[in-house]
Amino acid sequence: MSQHPGTPAPRREIINELYFTGQGDPRHKCVAIGYHRDEPVVYKFDTVDLPQGTRTTVTYNEQSVVAFFDWALAVHLGSVIKGADRAPMTDLVMPGSTPTARMFESGRGGKEKFEWRRVGDKHPYGYELFSLEPESRIGRYDPTPRELPKIGRAYALLEYGFHEDNLIRDALLALCLNRWIDWRGM
Repeated sequence: MSQHPGTPAPRREIINELYFTGQGDPRHKCVAIGYHRDEPVVYKFDTVDLPQGTRTTVTYNEQSVVAFFDWALAVHLGSVIKGADRAPMTDLVMPGSTPTARMFESGRGGKEKFEWRRVGDKHPYGYELFSLEPESRIGRYDPTPRELPKIGRAYALLEYGFHEDNLIRDALLALCLNRWIDWRGM
């Protein structure tokens, strides 16, 4: 197919990649490292038991705290804190369009609907991320282990085709909870 002069070339969708390293626990010592908008990024999930309860701290590029999970009774869903906002963790894993899907809201204005859909029927599960308005797949979490130069062993890969910072943060938070729920059989 030829192009008319002056017509821009079709834009190839940029796929962002985050590799997951650590021991496989979605809420502790989990590191997602890769590229977002062609810039290197690192998200870390670390969980500690404190006198007042169990807390997961989510950091971005080792310097900014982007969220906390405060767990109820150490292992049950409690609350998520993003900035000054506190909400139930269940807001990140609301019932989805199928029995194996869980929905969350994010995006511009925090009101766009997305859902992680579990793929397969054995653990570790893969997941696909869908935008629901209009419905389209925008990401894929593949739990196939792989060796990477300079990083070592990664137990999973997240590929996604969007660029909003708050959406990748919320998608990672929701993915952590989806993996935790499915891992624990809750």
